[in-house]
Amino acid sequence: LQVSVLLTGTAVFSQLLADQGVNLPTTQSFINYVVLGLIYGGIMLRRGRRPREVWWKYFAIAVADVEGNFLLVLAYQYTTITSVQLLDCFTIPVVIILSRQFLGVRYSWMHLGGAGLALAGLALLVTADAIMGTKDSGDESASNPILGDILVMIGSTLYGISNVGQEYMVKERDRIEFLAHLGVFGAIISGIQMGILEHEGIKDLFLRGDPVLFAYMLGFGLSLLGMYIFVPILLERSSATFMNLSLLTAVRIHSARVKKQAK
Repeated sequence: LQVSVLLTGTAVFSQLLADQGVNLPTTQSFINYVVLGLIYGGIMLRRGRRPREVWWKYFAIAVADVEGNFLLVLAYQYTTITSVQLLDCFTIPVVIILSRQFLGVRYSWMHLGGAGLALAGLALLVTADAIMGTKDSGDESASNPILGDILVMIGSTLYGISNVGQEYMVKERDRIEFLAHLGVFGAIISGIQMGILEHEGIKDLFLRGDPVLFAYMLGFGLSLLGMYIFVPILLERSSATFMNLSLLTAVRIHSARVKKQAK
């Protein structure tokens, strides 16, 4: 439940920033990676232990994670917050396929059928909420929903790769080591990308000097940081598939929020 609430927090703050014309998807995630690298990198240095895994595997997961975050946040510029929540749905089949292929996880027909029913029911629920929310409140708008949906689907695939990689690392290697490398490599990748793609947007943000926008950025950063701390713990105790099924709660939390605003 905690992870679902934090995921909803990142969605809400991303939508608020998009509504204010702030388009800084990489910048929003950059601080999270820096903090992760500082905290868990410091713990790893104090241990004085050699890494248990080769660096390029951590780098590959970091690339998938950074670009998944980038595409997800970018999608808020083109489609609605409810549509972006479909990310959770599409990540599930991606994780099931990758877990079967690379982790050797076996799923019974009961598991697959249950997941299929859950996804089918959720798809109907999200569609109904999106239609009623837009008609009743008029708060949500989509400038280019097709592009937004494509970004979400690609982002969800990258998230699936990242989730399965995380599950392997925290179970077979070490959670602290994984988060340290994810933070360092994520900060480097997002820092370079931020400097290339978003330097003008960052300058504009500081020229506007609106404290509300900085509060939204902070809210997003804290929500994302909380997710990155809790998710590996959840993966240690369960699996990437179970985690993504449980995160469907986030869609329902948002649906309740939309209905409340509509009233």
